[in-house]
Amino acid sequence: MTSNSTARENDKSTSLCARPMSLLTPEELADRIVPADPRISPDGSRVVFVAATASKAAEKRTRSLWVVNSGLAPRQLTAGTADDCDPRWSPDGSRILFRSDRLKPGSDEYRLFLLSFSGGEGLPLGELNGELSQPAWSPDGQRVAVLRKDPESTEVAARKKERDDAFVVEEHPRFTRLWLIEVESGHARCLTTGEREVRYFGWAPDGQSLVTVTTDAIEYDATLGPGNLWQVSTEGSLPRQVAQFRTTPSSPVVVELGKGPVVAVSANGHREQPGDSVWTVPLAGGEPVNVLPEPYGNVEEITSWAGAPGCVAARIIERTHGRLYAINLGNGRMTPMTPPALFDRGTLLDSVSFSGDGGRLACIWSDATTPEEVFLGEVRGDVSSVSSFGAHFHGRLQPAEHVTWTSDDGVEIEGLLTYPAGFQRGTRYPLVVEVHGGPSWQWQDRVMLDWHDWAQMLASRGYAVLMPNPRGSTGYGHEFQRLLQDDVGGGESRDLVTGAMAMVERGIADQEKLGIAGWSWGGYLTAWTITQTAIFRAAVMGAGLANMISDHGQGDIPSANLLYYPGQPYEHLEHYWRSSPIRYVSAVRTPTLILHGDEDARVHPAQGMEFFRALKVLGVPVRFVRYPREKHGIEERAHQIDLMNRIIDWLDRYLLGAR
Repeated sequence: MTSNSTARENDKSTSLCARPMSLLTPEELADRIVPADPRISPDGSRVVFVAATASKAAEKRTRSLWVVNSGLAPRQLTAGTADDCDPRWSPDGSRILFRSDRLKPGSDEYRLFLLSFSGGEGLPLGELNGELSQPAWSPDGQRVAVLRKDPESTEVAARKKERDDAFVVEEHPRFTRLWLIEVESGHARCLTTGEREVRYFGWAPDGQSLVTVTTDAIEYDATLGPGNLWQVSTEGSLPRQVAQFRTTPSSPVVVELGKGPVVAVSANGHREQPGDSVWTVPLAGGEPVNVLPEPYGNVEEITSWAGAPGCVAARIIERTHGRLYAINLGNGRMTPMTPPALFDRGTLLDSVSFSGDGGRLACIWSDATTPEEVFLGEVRGDVSSVSSFGAHFHGRLQPAEHVTWTSDDGVEIEGLLTYPAGFQRGTRYPLVVEVHGGPSWQWQDRVMLDWHDWAQMLASRGYAVLMPNPRGSTGYGHEFQRLLQDDVGGGESRDLVTGAMAMVERGIADQEKLGIAGWSWGGYLTAWTITQTAIFRAAVMGAGLANMISDHGQGDIPSANLLYYPGQPYEHLEHYWRSSPIRYVSAVRTPTLILHGDEDARVHPAQGMEFFRALKVLGVPVRFVRYPREKHGIEERAHQIDLMNRIIDWLDRYLLGAR
């Protein structure tokens, strides 16, 4: 095994990382303000966006709305004492629609509000309330569509008050429906009925109908199976089925083509074409067609775009970069739209939005040393940051280098290497391999500065951090993703080991001070890898899987396994068992810190408990920490800080011999 990194890269790392930097504290990371969901005004002059701290101080998160113009500092529009989110400009740019729980802060009862940009308070739009999501203006600005989950019946609510609250699993579902609100009167009416869960929707350009994406069950697992596309009239007639997809699509956009309107969605072809691509189907009905049958990257989001007829905009992850393209739905031609200054560095994050004529855009952008900021500018032209929430971290973050190595079977693997503060060529450093979740996901060239992404926190303390994209990662094409199929834990784990040894060969890592860590699937690969090798002296298993058979019955996405295994465990028991870390746990010698949210439905805490019990019986140093009220992600401020401190202490103890 050899590293493909060059001597030039070594010289570059010396010059970039020679200056020591101050420690980054868990409190700073938990308290930093992160902007999101930027929405450019129709005339392209202003951006409204959401801002919130990375953690939540109470059980319910609070967020605020901000607005910014080119050349002016961002201005806060709402107080931030409630959860104000999902801002959407009216088509004429005079008002901002948003969703909020401000009438009952901390509850699940949301309302829609309208805020005049000329001034004044946000006023409720009608009386519709409850678990609302995805508000969207009609093209003419006279109506608003929104999703609403069916409320609990009065009988169920009364029983809950009496503590008579037994429920039957996966029975008596509360479906999410599509509602329409008249802006002038506030009158609301439901457009969908029956046992269908509306996942996503989009307006037709004429405003007379919408398209919806539905599943037959409400559980998140249903999105990994078939999904149906419907056309729904605003007049309330019965919906018309347009098409069925093998896996549930997202981001529906209706576009006029010469032969009539088509619906573009982001979807995949299951095991045969596991990467998300742009698919289309005529609105009149037909078979879905993959417009990009061999995409190099992974389509993350599709957005309507008025810049060219017959096109949509797509944010696509290519290796470690998030980029923007115009996709011609007629011929599949891809035209780069990423502003040139951002194309080869960093990544475009969620929610790119466009002005009414398609000429200007707003986005969130980040790279290794730039925390997330709002950018505004011209499509394919000049853009600039119009926010400065990350200014506190300027000059304190370490750059990340793109590195590649050859795994043991000849597969080239890419990753991001963050150098330790004060790096000096010729000195070896403790190295932590941080493994991403998914497994169909990837590390991108963006800032790693929170409870989930530890590279900068550890680098400030003298660690080198390698973040590999092993086989199965998205952004590298269908073939690379398929390498994981029927080989769970095999090649992908060896990709991690060969990556660590490549950094040893480069003279960066100390072979006696190697650690491995990760969250979710990264927690699984951490647990699996330490059953296969003893090269790692410390491990952090975050929300990881220990037993692939029991996990299939405990978690909320068992259908995900059908992407990687030949079938259900009940017919393929040995495939699941041979990739289960608990099967080989007697080989583990690595001290392991296990972290888990106590209400995690994605990976049940019992998975952590299985591994903890085994290691404790075997006499391996182990600690299991569970966080009350937390789900698959850790959100509360005190819990985030505790988690980060425990990771630092564990790695210091077993890699540095400290404390």
